[in-house]
Amino acid sequence: MELVTLDGLSSRLNVIKSFTDMSDPQDVDSLVSQLRPRLRNVVGTTIGKGGEGKTTVTANLAAVLAEAEQARADQGLPSKPILYIELDSNGNGRLNFGVRNRPFDDNGLGFVEALTEDKDFQVVQGVRPHLDMVMSGSHNSDIPTAVTKLNDKHGVASYLLLAILLAQISHRYRWILLDFSPGDKMIQRLGLAACTHLLAPMRGSDNAVIEGLGTLAGLVGQIRRLNPEVTIAALVFLGYMKRNDVATSQLTNLREKIGMLLDRARISREVLVDPYIRDGETTANLARNHGMPAGEFARATTGKLRHPESGEPVERPRDENGRLVDPQRALDIAADYSQVATHVVKRIRQRNQELQGVRAA
Repeated sequence: MELVTLDGLSSRLNVIKSFTDMSDPQDVDSLVSQLRPRLRNVVGTTIGKGGEGKTTVTANLAAVLAEAEQARADQGLPSKPILYIELDSNGNGRLNFGVRNRPFDDNGLGFVEALTEDKDFQVVQGVRPHLDMVMSGSHNSDIPTAVTKLNDKHGVASYLLLAILLAQISHRYRWILLDFSPGDKMIQRLGLAACTHLLAPMRGSDNAVIEGLGTLAGLVGQIRRLNPEVTIAALVFLGYMKRNDVATSQLTNLREKIGMLLDRARISREVLVDPYIRDGETTANLARNHGMPAGEFARATTGKLRHPESGEPVERPRDENGRLVDPQRALDIAADYSQVATHVVKRIRQRNQELQGVRAA
């Protein structure tokens, strides 16, 4: 791993400062139309309430996608890395990849300064093969104040800061995954204005899930002027029981309820991802505690994971009581993430084809 500066980027603030609240709305619309085609590979994960597993889902999907790119490279096919960015101030994604408190972990200071002060934009390259990451943490809590000040002077274009930044680097990556919570409206606006596809994790009781989905739909509607392309592309369910590899009635009934809501809103049920992540909070916590995504953790439990430098087998992980982790449970959850990722990518590529067709017309 190494901290790398992505060079050749132009000033984001100069773009924002060219606008004021008195600007012709068509000027902002023109900027948005220039940005959108460059952001079709930006996927945002969020939901209308906290505690839904969005960071776990996003980090694991990033790992699965990176492994797919590595496989392409091994076959001599064109490949690009994946970029993972967490906008939240808790920076929990660092735990999933075991990079918290490493020498390059600045708790998000570099990212915040790049976003709000035009300083160099740096990524940690090689967090995993074909996976780069932007460090986040406590300094991310400074983003809302900085953007609010810019908004007071230059208007709604300030919410496009992240979109302008990502539009300049998107060609370097196959996918850019944004992880942002529903907790802060300014963070929400930045994330929603930047991504094209929304992935919403669904976990919990019927009422909580439906309430969170309704909140997210409202947020999407509020950002339409700055991002006419963003929409919910995939609903991913996690934490539900499987019996003999079949979903229980709890999930099937919930899916039908949400399906009826989608019908009323004239949204295709294709957004409902068929594969789902089975109940496995204990295994997920163990994987995070060991700083490993699900697939990597599963290989470790079977003794098949090797140190990238020495090539020696990694010691099989144990639980808090010193017992070896059950390999089958870890393998099942890793397989779930792989299946979900395949479905999500298929849906997003379908949407991109639709968007390209609309633009051509």
